[in-house]
Amino acid sequence: MMEVDGVESWNNPMEGAKFANLKAFVNAAREFEATHSESAINMMTRYLGLIASSCDLTIFSPGRSEVCAFFSSLWRVMCDARGPHWAGVAVLARAAIESSTRHALTHTYKFMPILSRLLSDNISNDKKIKLLSVMQDISYGIKISWQESYLTGLMKQLTDWITQPMTEPQQRAIGHKSLTVLVNVCYGNLPAIYALMRTVDTKEFVLHLISLKDGAYGGVEVCRLLLCLSSATRGAASTRQPDVHSYLCCTMRTFSKAIVEKDSTQLLHAYTFINDLCSDSGLRNYVLTYTKFNNSLLDSLNNIEGLCKTSPDDMGESENCTNCLCNVLKFLTVLVNLDIYSLRSFHSQLVCLCMKSSRICLPESLELFAAIVSVYKDEGALPRELITVINDGLPALLVPPALEPGKAGLQWLQVVGVLCEMSETQERVLQEVTPDAFEDTLYSVLQYTSQNGPVGNETAQQCVVVACRGGLCLAPLHTHWEAAFNRMLAHHQVRKLLSAGLTSGSGPRRRQILQLIKHHYFPSEHMNQIFGDNLQNVSDISVESVSPREELDSVWSDRLTPAQERAIDELINIMRESLVSGKVRKLLSAGLTSGSGPRRRQILQLIKHHYFPSEHMNQIFGDNLQNVSDISVESVSPREELDSVWSDRLTPAQERAIDELINIMRESLVSGKINDIATSSVMELYGYKMTCLEQRLHSHSLALQGATEHMASLQHALALLQATNTSQQDVLYTTQMQNEKHKKVIEDLHKQLEDAETTVRGYRAKLAAERLDKENQKEHLQKELRAQIVTIENEMKVRERELEERLKQQEADNRTLQKKLEQQSNKNNELAGVLIKFEERVKQRDKKLEEAAAADTALRKEIEQKENTIKQLEKTVVERENRLFQVTSQLEEMKRVQEMVAKLMSKSASTAS
Repeated sequence: MMEVDGVESWNNPMEGAKFANLKAFVNAAREFEATHSESAINMMTRYLGLIASSCDLTIFSPGRSEVCAFFSSLWRVMCDARGPHWAGVAVLARAAIESSTRHALTHTYKFMPILSRLLSDNISNDKKIKLLSVMQDISYGIKISWQESYLTGLMKQLTDWITQPMTEPQQRAIGHKSLTVLVNVCYGNLPAIYALMRTVDTKEFVLHLISLKDGAYGGVEVCRLLLCLSSATRGAASTRQPDVHSYLCCTMRTFSKAIVEKDSTQLLHAYTFINDLCSDSGLRNYVLTYTKFNNSLLDSLNNIEGLCKTSPDDMGESENCTNCLCNVLKFLTVLVNLDIYSLRSFHSQLVCLCMKSSRICLPESLELFAAIVSVYKDEGALPRELITVINDGLPALLVPPALEPGKAGLQWLQVVGVLCEMSETQERVLQEVTPDAFEDTLYSVLQYTSQNGPVGNETAQQCVVVACRGGLCLAPLHTHWEAAFNRMLAHHQVRKLLSAGLTSGSGPRRRQILQLIKHHYFPSEHMNQIFGDNLQNVSDISVESVSPREELDSVWSDRLTPAQERAIDELINIMRESLVSGKVRKLLSAGLTSGSGPRRRQILQLIKHHYFPSEHMNQIFGDNLQNVSDISVESVSPREELDSVWSDRLTPAQERAIDELINIMRESLVSGKINDIATSSVMELYGYKMTCLEQRLHSHSLALQGATEHMASLQHALALLQATNTSQQDVLYTTQMQNEKHKKVIEDLHKQLEDAETTVRGYRAKLAAERLDKENQKEHLQKELRAQIVTIENEMKVRERELEERLKQQEADNRTLQKKLEQQSNKNNELAGVLIKFEERVKQRDKKLEEAAAADTALRKEIEQKENTIKQLEKTVVERENRLFQVTSQLEEMKRVQEMVAKLMSKSASTAS
């Protein structure tokens, strides 16, 4: 049973809390395996839901032992028919976002067989789409080296969904994702292609694929699948230039369309396909002759810039645009690395695109920028128009990645490295980049990749090589960079990765490290500390003249000590003695006569080796090798290998029985007796034989499935052991480094102690002499002090008498003052009585003043009231005067009227008379 707790978290409570849900799920899975209870299933579903909803993707780091135990438990639970399958699918969908975790799910934990069992027509379309989405992520880059039991059923289901009518959007999505999964499984995997060819009619299926390609449905996937089928049936050399150009035309068309439709899956397939075409040495030349890159790229650049303007409101749309932009930048990086001269006209636009996209996809933007600058590395100078564009956005690109520096740190170091090698930008790098930021970014990448398994280890080695190359460029320019480079080389993890890279099986990586070592500025004092005995004669190695095979041989030969060489000689002698004995002979002879083509080739390669003892050939193989020199190891065809696999299942007794049966049937056929057999008897015998073969095939299928599951469980255990071993090696390496450091400190302290003892002895002698001198001085001082004490005592007696006289005089003065004080106190008492009288008088006067003030206030109020009354009366008088004036005016007017009336009456009277 796998343990959950690893050595990484024993001293880190925060790390342990981060993996709490994973550990709880492992415990619930153990309970489920033991009891199969509903409570255990509910607990597992609950923990899987919490894990799937986690925002921290580092909980899926494949280098952690807790993660290994979690995925192993999840694999076992999902193998059970009663397990929480769809909750597990949700977790896998979340975990597959990280590339290192996706690599582990594909190559280590083998979830594809389990997910294939969930595929059926009985589940809903939503579940089909969800499951196929996870499968297309996990199947990307899968490697299948033998006929695994799930392939036939998977091929049948996928091809059914691909060939079905696609009238509804969900059916189109299912067919599209099924085609993606099929391409991922078949790409580079002959067993999967053979399973596909046995499942469908190849010609009809190819015609259907061509119709899909012409209909612009999954064009890149169709091209990839057609290339797989062509390579499997006619060989890789059968691909012609027109075929490659047709594939590229379809790829560029799909690339442009996927940008408009924001289809990240299509963009990923376009990047993968063109990257594979460019990586194949036989097809790369055909790619370089394609002349229509410019037109397609010109049409797509405006749409690519639209991907940089994502809205943060819709998280799903934003994440999809981010994935699309990442795949687009990877695709453009592949095109830039082709170094097609006609594409250099787009470099300025691509640099501007890097500036715009750096806030969304920083690693891919930096990688594209580094690729553009690297194109001009051999020329030694950048074009003027490109320098103008770079200078505008260079400060922003040279800012170290603050968010998740472990993810974008490698690409940032690559950018700094390529800019250091250009004379136009070297000074800008010194101004914008500090040694501390450079080191911090490197260590952030190393910390991030330390928990990502093999992928992280490869990334860490590449990062160290890039950082050291950049440090070698900058160290001669400034003392700060020289000190930073020495600190990097002194870092234990950098040393460990450089040593591991030199002894790794990667030829390019070894050449890169050897180029670093051969650099004239590489400090020679660090060589033995980093590489040990592997580089004793490194000065005699020519980096340019060493082939990958010679490098490997030289590295391993340098690693052998005399004791190891003696042990190998003893091992060779033991193997030679075993070769003479019967057991090894029997196994070698059985292997040569077996039906396994690879096994026969291996044994024939052993025999053809110049060191194989020729006197043992006939003793071991007898007549099987009379003409061994005429046997071609490479002459075994795949069909013969397939036939030999089935023949290898027969024991020698069965083979003899079959030979006898064939001879009897041949004799009966010659004598004409076989014509008398009834057709029903032949059919019955044939049916019986088919039943036996079906039973045997079923048993073999079950055995194959069991072997596959057992192999997967062994890989899980191996992954856990590797994770634990890696962490323990890190602890051991750190402990060794600390021990060496402490030993050196102890040696220094011993030297300091010896020096201190010598110094102490000198000080002791000096102190003894000084002590005698001080004692003599002390006696002399004591005599002087005694004389001074006597003198002081006499003076003290005189002063004491004087003080007594002064004291008597002061006492007399004190008595006089006391008398005066008494007299003064009596006067004060009298004055106090007078003061009391004065205070009483003052109080009386204050009271009178208060009464007068109150009377004055009352009078003032009365005056104010009277003044107000006067004002009112004056107003009344004025009003009455006005009224009187009005009345007077009216009277006068009435008098005038009366007079006028009188006059009129008199006039009328006079006229009447």
